Amino acid sequence: MAHRRCLLSLARHATAIISQKKMPPLSAVEVLTRKPNPAITIPNSELSWFSFWSHSRHFSSSKSEDSETEVEVEMEEASDVEAENDNAASDLGRDYSPEEKEAEAVAIGYKVLGPLQRSDRVFKDYEPVFAVVQIGSHQFKVSNGDSIFTERLKFCEVNDKLILNKVLLLGSPTQTIIGRPILPDAAVHAVVEEHALDAKVIIFKKKRRKNYRRTKGHRQELTKLRITDIQGIEKQEIKTDGKPLKAAVKNPEKIAAAV
Repeated sequence: MAHRRCLLSLARHATAIISQKKMPPLSAVEVLTRKPNPAITIPNSELSWFSFWSHSRHFSSSKSEDSETEVEVEMEEASDVEAENDNAASDLGRDYSPEEKEAEAVAIGYKVLGPLQRSDRVFKDYEPVFAVVQIGSHQFKVSNGDSIFTERLKFCEVNDKLILNKVLLLGSPTQTIIGRPILPDAAVHAVVEEHALDAKVIIFKKKRRKNYRRTKGHRQELTKLRITDIQGIEKQEIKTDGKPLKAAVKNPEKIAAAV
């Protein structure tokens, strides 16, 4: 459409020049033509044609609008990424007081006791007890000896001892204790084994017909915990004869009599 308009306007100007036998007055030429650049020399015979081509015409198109919107979106995304990076850097470089560290750890659901010593005998034999704990916004069913992966925990290093305070449920072959919502007297002890990275996840964004595609990769930071002990419920001793423990079976006659 734009090329057609250019051709029509050029044809009109050409017919006007051919139809006129005399040159147009100087005032009209001065109005139509721009001031020549001294660095560029143009022959006199081509002056009239150059005057018509010197005018730049701007046509509206969807591509220019899309390109402007894409540039704005890219600038907004770049500013958001820079702001997130600045916030993360400020959090990492910030000096926390011991009270702030303890308060944030309690809000997530754990408490740091200190590094593990060689004389500590925290790892015990398996016990038929399980617990449901909450760490951050995730819940885990654990027993002593289990290992779990959580999101990266702050203020703790490898071989640190932790107490998981948010215990939602405790269970054993003989009893079950449900919290409302947590059990204040229950605790789950754990040891930090390593800080690792999860498998890479590809994040792909696309807006069709907008020439917009973004591909990013992300690896979530994780912390591996080894559960060492569960406290707050009665534990049965494991029999040494090798026979598995049997759950208590209620007598149906007694249940019928009670009803």
